[in-house]
Amino acid sequence: MIRRVTGTTAGMALLIGLTACGGGSDKAADATTLTYWMFQDRTPQATEVVEKIRADFEKANNVTVKIVKIPKDDYNTKLGSAVASGTVPDVGVLDQPLVARYALDGTIQEMPAGTIDEKTYYEGALNTNRVDGKLYGLPIDHTAVALFYNKKFVPTPPKTWDELKQMTAKIHQDDPKTAGMVVPKGDGYGAWMWPGFVAGAGGSMVDEKDKKILFDQQPGVDALQLWVDLLPSSPRNITDSDKAFENGLAGMMVSGPWDVANIKDQFPDLDFGTAPLPYKTQPGGNIGGENAVVFSKGKNADLAWKWLKHLTNSENNTKLAQALGGFPTNIEAAERDAADFGPDQAAFLEQLKVAQARPALPQWIQINDEIIAPTIESALSGKVTSQQALSDAADKTRALLGWTG
Repeated sequence: MIRRVTGTTAGMALLIGLTACGGGSDKAADATTLTYWMFQDRTPQATEVVEKIRADFEKANNVTVKIVKIPKDDYNTKLGSAVASGTVPDVGVLDQPLVARYALDGTIQEMPAGTIDEKTYYEGALNTNRVDGKLYGLPIDHTAVALFYNKKFVPTPPKTWDELKQMTAKIHQDDPKTAGMVVPKGDGYGAWMWPGFVAGAGGSMVDEKDKKILFDQQPGVDALQLWVDLLPSSPRNITDSDKAFENGLAGMMVSGPWDVANIKDQFPDLDFGTAPLPYKTQPGGNIGGENAVVFSKGKNADLAWKWLKHLTNSENNTKLAQALGGFPTNIEAAERDAADFGPDQAAFLEQLKVAQARPALPQWIQINDEIIAPTIESALSGKVTSQQALSDAADKTRALLGWTG
């Protein structure tokens, strides 16, 4: 999961005992108590927001919401143990790439028809819960990456790939000690960002319905070749230095909204801006964030879905998303409160309007980290062409998935 950090002050919230997650034997208590698992709050402000949302729900529905807050690094392990032992909560947070796995093995429930109006959510965010055309949860918050630019070198941010290449070349030509851009690397993080560039060329990663790999087609090749083409004006001997963009050694970089706060805190003299990702044929972007799902072995499915609607309605979603470190998934909430995000956050909100969900495949994390990441690096290192690298990656992905297309 990739998240936005709104500040650098960390607050530790009290961890509620995990023994509560299995529910009690008192049927009356079970009927009026909802157990919700979430990541541990990062700040005291987040704790206040969550508590207010909980209190409002409890009062309106005459129920108790028992919130279990678990450190993020421990969350998936504890949830896996609960699933194995049959002691799952009623409802809980889930990283986007895990929705497909839990949906296909029956761990989480399909959303009942008529629960929500799908048009009230950003399409990309909602689709992170969609598996085989069915919805299995709701997006709580989401995030994306955008272009950061140093106004000293880039007075007007590029909108297209051609403008991006021209700008990086000019920056490096004017000062050979300055890189045009910090080009992403072939690692898990770079592989997460890369589909946003594929989307900017009009492409997609896979076609789950027809079981076809798409990232080796022309849009994917063009997206990878763009990164390759940027390297001569963005040498790694410059960009590999610590915080090259922040220290004024690179004109641009691609990163998430968490770096807005980090730069302002640690590099207050840097005059920078953010802009949507440059594109070739159409605006596009990647997506990260967290969803919430209802567990099949939970005790209060109807109340659980009601709780998820409460978390993501237009009244609560902005404050909750900001507290969690992301952006609203509810369109009305986001548009109404967009002015509160500040000019440096506006670019990310634009990205989220065109964000594409990651493929709904249980193996996608493995594909991202073990196939796509090294593929990107092999092309960037010049060992193989972009087309050959992606063709090989597509073959490996087909073999892993058992697909023929």
